[in-house]
Amino acid sequence: MAAADGMAPPSQAIARGGWYALVLVALTNAMSLLDRQILAILAPAIKHDLGVGDAEMGLLYGTVFALFYALFSLPVGRLADGWTRTRLLGISLVLWSAATGLGGLATSFALLALSRLGVGIGEAATQPAGTSLIYDFWPRHRRGFVMAVLASAIALGLGGSLILGGVAAQAWTEHWAYGAAPWGLKGWQFAFLVAAAPGFVLAGFVGTMKEPVRGGWMVCLRRAIPIRFAPVWRCWAA
Repeated sequence: MAAADGMAPPSQAIARGGWYALVLVALTNAMSLLDRQILAILAPAIKHDLGVGDAEMGLLYGTVFALFYALFSLPVGRLADGWTRTRLLGISLVLWSAATGLGGLATSFALLALSRLGVGIGEAATQPAGTSLIYDFWPRHRRGFVMAVLASAIALGLGGSLILGGVAAQAWTEHWAYGAAPWGLKGWQFAFLVAAAPGFVLAGFVGTMKEPVRGGWMVCLRRAIPIRFAPVWRCWAA
């Protein structure tokens, strides 16, 4: 039935590709937490090998990661409002996965800090782009289920980071306990490389995801939104 103002009511059906998009965005959220929190389980080995203390590890968690994550969330969120969100999400995945992999090559605190800075910048697009994207696939009355799936993925990524980091680091250390490891990699470095690899594969799948009609669940918003990069830089500069 038409609405009182003559406009058709919002669609109550899941858009085509909605389930596929939900799985990919959920996996992106899981990978985000995995690459973000894997540092926690590896901290003791990192402190031992790099000769750093709790203060330096605190900088990696706080100033280096959190500060740049917060700074870039605002302009990247503005970018998600006007640019292709699937492309933005794929690029961010590649960026933070490469930054995580850089942590596996770190031989100094400075290089490890640069790695965490890259993870913070890359992950800044996860929530704005992913949430905006998925909301255009799913109708309003199913949003509670959607958010539950994304929240579960975040929890699984958090728990998975501790498992993957611990298992990968221990397995590498034990395997090369009596010999020279390839490229002199330590267990924690190998764990970073393992954690980085799935992100590149996932980015490829995200690239195959169809960009939905922006605001497609509301007829009144079914219009093209101009892509303007200038407001993004002004937001960041402010």
